Amino acid sequence: MRGSIAAMAAAGVLMGTSAAPVSAQPADLSAEAMAAHLAEVGTWQFAARKKGPDGKSECTETWHFDADGTGWVQSGQQRVTLSWRTEKDSSDDRWLRLTPLASTAGADCMGRPSDPAAYPEEEYGFVVMFKNAGDALTCRPASYIMVDGVITDERILRDEDCWGWLDPVKRK
Repeated sequence: MRGSIAAMAAAGVLMGTSAAPVSAQPADLSAEAMAAHLAEVGTWQFAARKKGPDGKSECTETWHFDADGTGWVQSGQQRVTLSWRTEKDSSDDRWLRLTPLASTAGADCMGRPSDPAAYPEEEYGFVVMFKNAGDALTCRPASYIMVDGVITDERILRDEDCWGWLDPVKRK
């Protein structure tokens, strides 16, 4: 498979066209393929779904993923270095796990000041749902609670559980 993709890409270069955009959704949605895709694209633009009074996203950030599991997030004046990994859970959700390691001083995209002394922080994660155009929705699915109050392993995803978009930054 890799050989045929490489051959298609090489043919695209020779013919002056690209075979498939790097930013397109990966056909394989395993945790390993998701990690490879995030690193292959490298730099992503995050935009919160919540809009400010001006109609624009209340927060935009630049996220960068390197293949070695390190990366950074630029949020306003704050830059956070991090480690990252992906996993697929029993519900087939694809999780992105981030561990903030260090931060610069400065306000984030919401105007909140950062405290570099508070780092490193605990790992946290969320589900990444890729769309065919290559962008992805960031969400935190909720556990399903039965009528009798029992919490099941089943997950549900409501619109309000999704707070932002990741869009690949186009390479020149």
